[in-house]
Amino acid sequence: MRFVSVGQKAVVVAILLAVDLFLTLVLYAFASEPGSIALSLLQLVGWYLASRVFRGAGEPVAPARPWWRMTARPALSGVIGLVYALLATVNLVLSFAGFGSASGVVSILVEGVLAYLFLTSYRRLTAAGRTPRTVPARG
Repeated sequence: MRFVSVGQKAVVVAILLAVDLFLTLVLYAFASEPGSIALSLLQLVGWYLASRVFRGAGEPVAPARPWWRMTARPALSGVIGLVYALLATVNLVLSFAGFGSASGVVSILVEGVLAYLFLTSYRRLTAAGRTPRTVPARG
Protein backbone atom coordinates (compact mmCIF):
# COMPACT_ATOMS: atom_id res chain seq x y z
CA MET A 1 0.00 0.00 0.00
CA ARG A 2 1.30 3.44 -0.95
CA PHE A 3 -0.06 6.80 0.21
CA VAL A 4 0.09 9.47 -2.48
CA SER A 5 -2.49 12.11 -1.70
CA VAL A 6 -2.00 14.80 0.91
CA GLY A 7 -5.21 13.67 2.63
CA GLN A 8 -4.04 10.08 2.97
CA LYS A 9 -0.68 11.18 4.33
CA ALA A 10 -2.33 13.60 6.76
CA VAL A 11 -4.53 10.84 8.19
CA VAL A 12 -1.56 8.49 8.66
CA VAL A 13 0.58 11.21 10.26
CA ALA A 14 -2.29 12.32 12.53
CA ILE A 15 -2.79 8.74 13.74
CA LEU A 16 0.94 8.25 14.32
CA LEU A 17 1.21 11.54 16.23
CA ALA A 18 -1.87 10.73 18.34
CA VAL A 19 -0.47 7.32 19.28
CA ASP A 20 2.93 8.90 20.00
CA LEU A 21 1.39 11.60 22.20
CA PHE A 22 -0.75 9.08 24.07
CA LEU A 23 2.19 6.77 24.73
CA THR A 24 4.39 9.71 25.74
CA LEU A 25 1.83 10.92 28.29
CA VAL A 26 1.27 7.42 29.68
CA LEU A 27 4.99 6.69 29.94
CA TYR A 28 5.66 10.10 31.50
CA ALA A 29 2.95 9.48 34.10
CA PHE A 30 4.54 6.16 35.07
CA ALA A 31 8.12 7.42 34.68
CA SER A 32 8.96 4.29 32.71
CA GLU A 33 12.57 4.28 31.51
CA PRO A 34 12.20 1.04 29.47
CA GLY A 35 8.96 2.39 28.00
CA SER A 36 10.66 5.62 26.95
CA ILE A 37 13.42 3.65 25.26
CA ALA A 38 10.84 1.53 23.44
CA LEU A 39 8.97 4.68 22.36
CA SER A 40 12.14 6.21 20.88
CA LEU A 41 12.80 3.04 18.91
CA LEU A 42 9.16 2.90 17.83
CA GLN A 43 9.42 6.47 16.54
CA LEU A 44 12.49 5.55 14.49
CA VAL A 45 10.75 2.53 12.98
CA GLY A 46 7.56 4.57 12.39
CA TRP A 47 9.40 7.31 10.50
CA TYR A 48 11.27 4.82 8.37
CA LEU A 49 8.17 2.78 7.54
CA ALA A 50 6.23 5.95 6.69
CA SER A 51 9.02 6.99 4.35
CA ARG A 52 8.67 3.65 2.56
CA VAL A 53 4.91 3.98 1.91
CA PHE A 54 4.54 7.73 1.23
CA ARG A 55 5.03 8.94 -2.33
CA GLY A 56 5.38 12.45 -3.70
CA ALA A 57 3.71 13.92 -6.77
CA GLY A 58 5.17 12.34 -9.88
CA GLU A 59 7.11 9.74 -7.89
CA PRO A 60 6.66 6.14 -9.12
CA VAL A 61 4.33 4.19 -6.83
CA ALA A 62 5.17 0.56 -7.60
CA PRO A 63 8.95 0.28 -7.09
CA ALA A 64 10.46 0.42 -3.63
CA ARG A 65 12.18 3.65 -2.67
CA PRO A 66 15.95 3.59 -2.25
CA TRP A 67 16.94 3.11 1.43
CA TRP A 68 18.16 6.70 1.70
CA ARG A 69 15.09 8.46 0.26
CA MET A 70 12.98 9.76 3.13
CA THR A 71 10.80 12.32 1.28
CA ALA A 72 9.99 13.32 -2.27
CA ARG A 73 11.44 16.82 -1.94
CA PRO A 74 14.95 17.84 -0.94
CA ALA A 75 13.81 20.90 1.03
CA LEU A 76 11.47 18.82 3.22
CA SER A 77 14.22 16.29 3.89
CA GLY A 78 16.61 19.12 4.75
CA VAL A 79 14.23 20.84 7.17
CA ILE A 80 13.30 17.63 9.00
CA GLY A 81 16.97 16.59 9.08
CA LEU A 82 18.01 19.92 10.60
CA VAL A 83 15.23 19.73 13.20
CA TYR A 84 16.40 16.27 14.28
CA ALA A 85 20.05 17.41 14.32
CA LEU A 86 19.04 20.34 16.53
CA LEU A 87 17.03 18.07 18.85
CA ALA A 88 19.96 15.67 19.17
CA THR A 89 22.32 18.56 19.94
CA VAL A 90 20.00 20.08 22.55
CA ASN A 91 19.49 16.70 24.22
CA LEU A 92 23.24 16.06 24.17
CA VAL A 93 23.89 19.39 25.90
CA LEU A 94 21.18 18.65 28.47
CA SER A 95 22.73 15.24 29.12
CA PHE A 96 26.12 16.82 29.81
CA ALA A 97 24.37 19.36 32.05
CA GLY A 98 23.23 16.54 34.33
CA PHE A 99 19.88 15.56 32.86
CA GLY A 100 21.17 12.35 31.28
CA SER A 101 19.52 8.95 31.45
CA ALA A 102 19.51 5.70 29.51
CA SER A 103 16.36 6.76 27.67
CA GLY A 104 18.01 10.11 26.93
CA VAL A 105 20.98 8.37 25.33
CA VAL A 106 18.67 6.24 23.17
CA SER A 107 16.69 9.35 22.24
CA ILE A 108 19.89 11.15 21.17
CA LEU A 109 20.96 8.14 19.09
CA VAL A 110 17.52 7.89 17.42
CA GLU A 111 17.50 11.64 16.68
CA GLY A 112 21.01 11.33 15.26
CA VAL A 113 20.01 8.43 13.02
CA LEU A 114 16.93 10.32 11.79
CA ALA A 115 19.02 13.46 11.18
CA TYR A 116 21.49 11.37 9.18
CA LEU A 117 18.74 9.71 7.12
CA PHE A 118 16.93 12.96 6.33
CA LEU A 119 20.10 14.92 5.59
CA THR A 120 21.37 12.10 3.37
CA SER A 121 18.04 12.22 1.56
CA TYR A 122 18.43 16.00 1.19
CA ARG A 123 21.97 15.69 -0.18
CA ARG A 124 21.13 12.95 -2.68
CA LEU A 125 17.86 14.48 -3.85
CA THR A 126 19.58 17.84 -4.32
CA ALA A 127 22.40 16.22 -6.29
CA ALA A 128 19.92 14.27 -8.43
CA GLY A 129 18.04 17.46 -9.27
CA ARG A 130 21.10 19.20 -10.67
CA THR A 131 21.82 18.88 -14.33
CA PRO A 132 25.47 18.55 -15.29
CA ARG A 133 26.92 21.62 -16.89
CA THR A 134 28.42 21.24 -20.29
CA VAL A 135 31.58 23.06 -21.14
CA PRO A 136 31.21 24.95 -24.41
CA ALA A 137 33.53 23.73 -27.12
CA ARG A 138 36.35 26.11 -27.98
CA GLY A 139 37.10 26.93 -31.47
